[in-house]
Amino acid sequence: MTSRLPKGRVNDAIAANEVLSKLRAVSKQKLTAGATFEALERGTVIYHEEAPAVRFSLVLRGEVKLVTYSSKGAALLIDIVLLNQLFGAVLHPHNPVYPCTAVAMKPTALLSFRRNDLMEDLENNPTLQKLLLADMSQKLCHSIQMRGLWLEEARVRIARVLLTLHEKFGLVIPATRATVAELAGTSVETAIRITSRLSRRGILATGRAQAEILSLAGLRDCAKGGGPAL
Repeated sequence: MTSRLPKGRVNDAIAANEVLSKLRAVSKQKLTAGATFEALERGTVIYHEEAPAVRFSLVLRGEVKLVTYSSKGAALLIDIVLLNQLFGAVLHPHNPVYPCTAVAMKPTALLSFRRNDLMEDLENNPTLQKLLLADMSQKLCHSIQMRGLWLEEARVRIARVLLTLHEKFGLVIPATRATVAELAGTSVETAIRITSRLSRRGILATGRAQAEILSLAGLRDCAKGGGPAL
């Protein structure tokens, strides 16, 4: 369901985001004027891969997964977007389209903005340019690392995925083993087998829809290919 939020709540949401808070006052006003609120159920597709990227969104509540699909329909989870984070902001000027599909992972609330309002400010805002350049560079480095990751065996991929999730959530990771499998590009059965063996080695504690890292050193060793086979 799409609706409007009171201006004050939109302003608070903009201020809470590192990128949007750097917009000039006049651009914030334009962004607020074009903002819409969406309350989504779990599993709702927010946009599809290759659709025109005319808007971008900010997570107010819940979580969003960014996923792409192979020609055979296999899903590869690219990233998980959390509270106060942006997604769907495609900033190149030539027929921009979304590079992946966005799906609500749980009941989720979003603020959606017009892409053009951000692009207009970007042209004359050096602070915003530097911030977005740093963010894009970090994402590019992560993408390159992930390409190399697919050459690794499943236990290494899963260990590295868990370390990436640790950076987002801390030691207690609120993610199912199906989510871990999607991020690692492997089957749920393989993710269950490997995380269970990590649990038996005292590296991980698994529970209902979450995992707790008990030994970061042990997990990092596994991510480098060390330790016994899993």
